[in-house]
Amino acid sequence: MSHQDRSYEVVIVGAGAAGLSAAVMLGRSKRRVLVISLRNRRNSPADRVNNVPFAHGTAPADVYAKMESDATAYGVGFVWDAALTARATEGGVSVTTRDSGTFHGERLVLATGPRDELPAWIPEEEWGRSVFDCPYCHTREHDGAAFVAVGAGTETLQHALLCRQYASSLTALVSDADSARGDLAVRLLKAGAQVHADTVVSATTRDGGGLLLVTAAGRELSAGAVVLDTAIQKPNTLLPSALGLELNPHGFPRTTLFGRTSHPRVYNTGKSNPSSPYFAWTGAAASGLNAARAVCEDIAFG
Repeated sequence: MSHQDRSYEVVIVGAGAAGLSAAVMLGRSKRRVLVISLRNRRNSPADRVNNVPFAHGTAPADVYAKMESDATAYGVGFVWDAALTARATEGGVSVTTRDSGTFHGERLVLATGPRDELPAWIPEEEWGRSVFDCPYCHTREHDGAAFVAVGAGTETLQHALLCRQYASSLTALVSDADSARGDLAVRLLKAGAQVHADTVVSATTRDGGGLLLVTAAGRELSAGAVVLDTAIQKPNTLLPSALGLELNPHGFPRTTLFGRTSHPRVYNTGKSNPSSPYFAWTGAAASGLNAARAVCEDIAFG
């Protein structure tokens, strides 16, 4: 399949866990598929992926390289470019990129994932390493460190409780004063943690690793690991808005279990439609397979 082709059966936007899983399955099903994506994924800054069967501990770049190779072997084409807008009609779909022009398809799969709005105080090199938002993916690598959970309220306290077995010391900073006095806060205090109604205003990388956090109340906290709540994950609205898709209360496209959106030719999958705050890499990949199956059946059955 020439990368200069403009028309495909399926166009996929996004080459993360969901998009590449869908691409491999559709390619194996002998569908003409194009993937449009930037090379940088949300978890690209991380040193390794964890809790991923058969790839546990592997660098994200290596995981994606294998998946891209598998997809290419089945005839899937790739355009490494930003998708700027999309259009869907009764007759088909189209996606226009920044530098490579417009591509057309019979079906469109959105697998762009959410966008992260990171607090300005996070040093760039620390995101995905000493600062993260999942209490499962990177916690064990910081076993024995001083943990600080940072965020708005309840979810921050939940993250702190989920990390307590790894922490040499544990502090929760919540901007909601009521949460700092609630039942979860009491549970943390009984476990020996500290809970403050406070926010982080700056952070600097310490010699030897970890961060020095400075709070609005003037506290200075040494942290080997900082866990954020998932409020940093925001809907990626660019293409759903252009397509006029119906959204759920969280601002993501409303879908069925198999990724069908309000437009019969458009599917949405991966972490761009999370069923829970902990919709992990494997869940995103599985949702890509579900969407690919639905697309295959849609094309075959009409």
